[in-house]
Amino acid sequence: MKLLIIVLMLAGSAGAEELHLTLKSAEESALASDGQYQAARFTAQAAQAAASASESLLYPRLSLEGSLRYSEVVPQISLPAAMGGAKPMGDNWNYSIGPSAYWTLDGGSLRYGRDAARRLAGARSAEAEASRRQALLKARAAYFRLQLALERTYLIGQDLQLARSQLADVERGVRAGSRSRLDGLRARQEETARRRDLLRARTDLAGALRDYAFATGTELPPQTALPLDARMTASEYGVSSGTPVSAESYDALAAALLPAAGRGLDKALPSVTAYSEYSASYGAAASAQKGERMPRLTLGARSSIDYPNGPNFYSFLQNSASLALSLPLFESGRLADRERESRMNAAAAAARRDEAARAAARDYAGALQDYNALAEEQGMDVDAVDDAAEAARLTYDAYKAGAGTWLEVESSNLKALQAKTTLASANAELLLKLAVLDSLAGR
Repeated sequence: MKLLIIVLMLAGSAGAEELHLTLKSAEESALASDGQYQAARFTAQAAQAAASASESLLYPRLSLEGSLRYSEVVPQISLPAAMGGAKPMGDNWNYSIGPSAYWTLDGGSLRYGRDAARRLAGARSAEAEASRRQALLKARAAYFRLQLALERTYLIGQDLQLARSQLADVERGVRAGSRSRLDGLRARQEETARRRDLLRARTDLAGALRDYAFATGTELPPQTALPLDARMTASEYGVSSGTPVSAESYDALAAALLPAAGRGLDKALPSVTAYSEYSASYGAAASAQKGERMPRLTLGARSSIDYPNGPNFYSFLQNSASLALSLPLFESGRLADRERESRMNAAAAAARRDEAARAAARDYAGALQDYNALAEEQGMDVDAVDDAAEAARLTYDAYKAGAGTWLEVESSNLKALQAKTTLASANAELLLKLAVLDSLAGR
């Protein structure tokens, strides 16, 4: 009955297409779907447009202006009857239309306003770059966790295969009378424990796959069964089949990220640059508000067709020039308070910049130290895997020769599995530290 259930599960999910995931596709999907990065990118573009708009205020403006007015009462001038009597001074309908040009000159308010907008656009662009790096870091972390889950599933599957093979040997010995019934029970218990471990590993793999899909915005194929590492075939392990999943090898990923460990901390880190630009923007805004207390001169020129020409009912061409001067005398301290507000905001942004720089230096130094320690540990872990595998083989050979117990075999197998999973975990942690270094390193 048990065998029939397994066969039905294998048949029901046979032919599942392999899901191959790469780090590059993960990064591309993350950048295309990450809401914070997209919002930061659009905000940066909006700030660039605002900076361009503020710069246009420094140059002359040309516009087409027109007016139409109806007056119910038209003033009249009294003249002698010999001169025609009373005569209107205009018409009920009046209009004027033509191009006008204006150019405003001030004490630097417009120029500093442009500089503030430019600095703000620079800050928003730096924030967009910081969001991009964070999106990449989240995608990479999710990918490395998925790769670790795949490796753990595969290693436990390999250990399950070994347990199944050793169980078959012990059961043959029990039937032949060369092994005790207790050894047979313990071998079966170990095989059951490995099957349970594999089930839990596949459950963890399914969770890591969901987290990966969420972090990268990747659409996964619908699936009900638990996924498997693509290197495994369900029939070889006696488990239910699921979507086979594969990822890039540790060596390929490490080779791509390894240069980050030698580039050093980015001197123009986006998070630090953003606060620096915000401080400069507030400083320019303070100068702009100070400039508003200076005289402002507006030059104007106009060429228009007007009607009527005084008492004459016909249109005529009118060219005119204007000069307007304004100087604020009293505004209850509004501009001074706004200037002080901007300068305090500039100081606050500078303090945040310094704090962000210190935090980045701390994070980089910590990640670099962790990476170096993991790189050193990696050599020890590789040796431990080799030693544990050799010890497990020798222990089982001794057991088959009658010079050992099954408890020793079980302990050696478990130590070999622990050594392999420890190496896999260290590899994943090393990749994560390299990803952190890459997000903080110079380009």
